[in-house]
This record gives sequence, C-alpha cells and structure tokens, in this order.
Amino acid sequence: MKKYIYIFFFSVIATSCGSLEDLLELKVENSLTESIPVSVPQTSNAPVAFDLPATVELNSGDLAQYKDKITAITINSLTYKFIDFTGNTAGTIPTGTLKFDDVILREMADFNISANEGTVFEITDTTKLSQIASNLINNSEISISLIGTVLSEAGAMDFKVEIFMNMTATINQ
Repeated sequence: MKKYIYIFFFSVIATSCGSLEDLLELKVENSLTESIPVSVPQTSNAPVAFDLPATVELNSGDLAQYKDKITAITINSLTYKFIDFTGNTAGTIPTGTLKFDDVILREMADFNISANEGTVFEITDTTKLSQIASNLINNSEISISLIGTVLSEAGAMDFKVEIFMNMTATINQ
C-alpha cells in the first residue's frame, strides 16, 4: 500500500511541475507599424530601378523588455497599404516585389499606386507568416524591402508603403 501512496505522491508532483511551467509562460500581444517613404522623380519614358529597405525590430513596443525570452511568435495579421500619395496619378510600378527577408509577400506588375492608395492588402498565407515569425525569433529583426522599377512620365510621385503586423509572442519567465 505504501508503494501506491509513493507512486501517487510522485505522479502528483510530476504533474504539478508541468503546470508550474505553464504558469511561467506569458503571452504578449504587440503591434508594429513601419512606413517606407518613397520619392520618385519624373522618369522620362523609361522605368527606373528602386530598392527601398526598412527594418522591423523586436526591440520596440511591448516586446522590447522580453526580447531575449521569446520562445515563439504567432503573426495574427500582416497587412500593407500605399498612403499619402501626391503627384503623377498615372505613375506605375511596372515590376515590383515586396519581401520580408527572403519571403516574397507580393509580386506587382503594372501596379498603379494612386488607384490603390489606401487599399489594405492582407497577407494570409500561413507558410509565409510562419517563415517571417521564425526569422523574427532567430534574428530579433526582419528586413523589409520593396524592389523593382517605377515609371512616372508625367511628373514626380511621393507616397509611403505602410506595413502593419500584429503578433503574439510566447515568453518564458
């Protein structure tokens, strides 16, 4: 009978330790917004190459204090939009790619920036979102780039690409 009591006692302790680890785990939600300013001069009948980089770091917002304790990240939503457009409304991106590190979020072809101003483009591909989350965990930052060519024959254009990411991080205390 004593054996059964010891076995029961040790099984309760082992189960409690697992629960204790759960208590030391914290979920923190954080939202990051990054704006990439773009200024395009008049291009005179030929597309001009561009490469616009930006960096998103975990050192900002609610996650900064937990940066070294993050064990998992779930990206709840990832969107981008073109905002604050001024200038040539006929200007286009003949070819373009929006990337987070090596993860291609969108390929653009003959994309009219003015006509799409304010339109929210949502990234829902779970494989891409998981790759981005993994890159954030491993590097504490991620590089965003908008690369391609732009064509603006009738005058200059200025706009911003605004990227919004909401995520939940798992923190071990």
